[in-house]
Amino acid sequence: MELLIVTGLSGAGRRTVLGALEDAGCMALDNVPASLIEHLLDVEARVNPGLGRLAVGMDSRHAEFPAGADELIGRLKARGIALKLLFLEASDDVLLCRFSETRRPHPMAGEGSVADGIARERKLLEPVKTRATLILDSSRLTLSQLRIRLKELLPDLPEQGTSLRLITFGYKHGLPAEADIVLDARFLPNPYYLPELRSLTGKDQAVRDYLFKSEAFTGFLSRAEEWIRWCWPQVEAEGRAYFNVAIGCTGGQHRSVALAEMLAQRMENLTPRLVVQHRELRSEQSGPRH
Repeated sequence: MELLIVTGLSGAGRRTVLGALEDAGCMALDNVPASLIEHLLDVEARVNPGLGRLAVGMDSRHAEFPAGADELIGRLKARGIALKLLFLEASDDVLLCRFSETRRPHPMAGEGSVADGIARERKLLEPVKTRATLILDSSRLTLSQLRIRLKELLPDLPEQGTSLRLITFGYKHGLPAEADIVLDARFLPNPYYLPELRSLTGKDQAVRDYLFKSEAFTGFLSRAEEWIRWCWPQVEAEGRAYFNVAIGCTGGQHRSVALAEMLAQRMENLTPRLVVQHRELRSEQSGPRH
């Protein structure tokens, strides 16, 4: 098991990095006291013997860490632990801006200003920084750029990729809160008004055959597929864990369901992480396609 200690200046992105590591399939824990590290390694070795990497966040709030970092690193290396220490930093003006935006106090400011806290923490963590295996300056990085830079520093990170989720819903029940984009299918011919199709859903072939006779339906299907395929490289490059495309019709039973099912069939080669969810079909929810 490799131990990755993620530390650095408050506001430099430790929690964001831990979240990115967790998204990549790593076990990630934050705010771990130095005195518990070795116990934690022993427990994880017993409980998760196949765990490849454990990432732990440590910072200056536990005074024992900066004061005893050298001793801790020495003990871990003596045990044969594969250890990397990732130190996150940022410029003073960026840190001041981040604390101003979040309106949170700096953990080392005490009765002083945020600038005072930043200066104290820099001085306190300087010995830790000198022992760092990797140093990452997050000053000018967006979230997606930070993920890319992290991948460059840790090229052996598992590639989880982005999940594409096709969610169907009925407008009369409200929009899905998790939707990244919503496609409205209510203008398409509605099978609900045909007695022989009313009790069926878009998963039934008879409903699909009916809808496929409509040029509006086939045009919708082709354009939706074209748009998703066009934007997918940009979505993946952004480092998202998932991308939710919601498709709605009036009741969420016929048109939206048929569209999502047929889109999924057409785009099975786009990503191995394709999920279809029919929100209004309570009795039969669809799950991962791969």
